[in-house]
Amino acid sequence: MKNEIFFQYLNQNRPHIQGLATELSNDFATARFLYRETTHQAMKHQAILKEEIFKDWLMTTMKKTYYKILRNEYSIKN
Repeated sequence: MKNEIFFQYLNQNRPHIQGLATELSNDFATARFLYRETTHQAMKHQAILKEEIFKDWLMTTMKKTYYKILRNEYSIKN
């Protein structure tokens, strides 16, 4: 996916991933971490992401990250 299209899709889906981060977490620090880690993973996988699955991929990635937090695979610092 080209950079311009990638960032356009990322910006379009920002409210969705911010909302999910808030819904999943109990605090601001966790929500912020979820949002940042999800966008970081999206940037890392930009080359393989397709427009048709972009939103679903973001949501699934955030949920997987959240479950890793629950299993203490990530350490969140304020």
